[in-house]
Amino acid sequence: RISNDMSGDIGFDVKYGVTENMTADLTYNTDFAQVEADEQQVNLTRFSLFFPEKREFFLENQGTFLFGGATTGFNAASSNTPILFHSRQIGLNAGRVVPLEAGGRLTGRLGRYNLGVVGMRTGEEAQSGARPTTFSVVRLRRDVLRRSSVGLLFTGRSVAADGAGSNAAYGVDGAFAFYDNLTFNTYWARTRTDGLSGSDSSYRAQMDYAGDRYGIQAERLVIGDNFNPEMGFLRRDDMKRSFGLFRFSPRPQGFRSVRKFFWSGSMDYITNGADHLETRDLNGEFAIEFQTSDRFAILYNDTYDYLPRP
Repeated sequence: RISNDMSGDIGFDVKYGVTENMTADLTYNTDFAQVEADEQQVNLTRFSLFFPEKREFFLENQGTFLFGGATTGFNAASSNTPILFHSRQIGLNAGRVVPLEAGGRLTGRLGRYNLGVVGMRTGEEAQSGARPTTFSVVRLRRDVLRRSSVGLLFTGRSVAADGAGSNAAYGVDGAFAFYDNLTFNTYWARTRTDGLSGSDSSYRAQMDYAGDRYGIQAERLVIGDNFNPEMGFLRRDDMKRSFGLFRFSPRPQGFRSVRKFFWSGSMDYITNGADHLETRDLNGEFAIEFQTSDRFAILYNDTYDYLPRP
């Protein structure tokens, strides 16, 4: 006996221009079946792998939600700066697709303010144990001075990743640009997770002077052991990072074939919360850049990593 069971489903996306600079996106029963698959990665480190967002609904105006100088691009895989909102945490759990029942997003500008609001509701997924969860994000950033900004960010999920309790993160950040080459990035953030208390904050202060002849970078990054942004991406926790770099790159007058010389040195020094050294990375470089854009370089690298077990 042969029978044909007819079944169907419906979903839709709506984009609406609220004002000239403000756009609302609504989605119901969203289907991401046509999204490009992730590139396969082999993890030989003790840190989590970073996979970029590829779903078009979340990619649009993604930069609105960047916080504290973090990036969701190519460099995010090796950056220790926490990402407080990474949209891949919505609709994915333990490598399994979780149905996205409904949601909306509002992004745009109101005068000197940048605004981003996201609200999503996901359903159940039996194999990964995902429960129905509401995800919320609010991002507000205000332009100050000529090329600077200050902002606030809040993220929350009604059900934590382990299925017990809830999780939230909030913080303030600032990006300041002075003259042509001097920038500062800074933030302070804290998370709230049921069952975790204490050592749940993080902060960063970073300075970058990118002049033609001289370059200086300095950074201090601290991440608590219980800092847990479950709507973001955290490569490494329980750490205190101090980083410094100095570059001298003159343009010689006596060598017509040489465009620039480079001397640079840097040190990356990372301890855990108890101030025990975990990673030290020393780098030095001498390079010659020719007028033809050819480049000759000599590099030195000395890396130390603490191994808790043989």
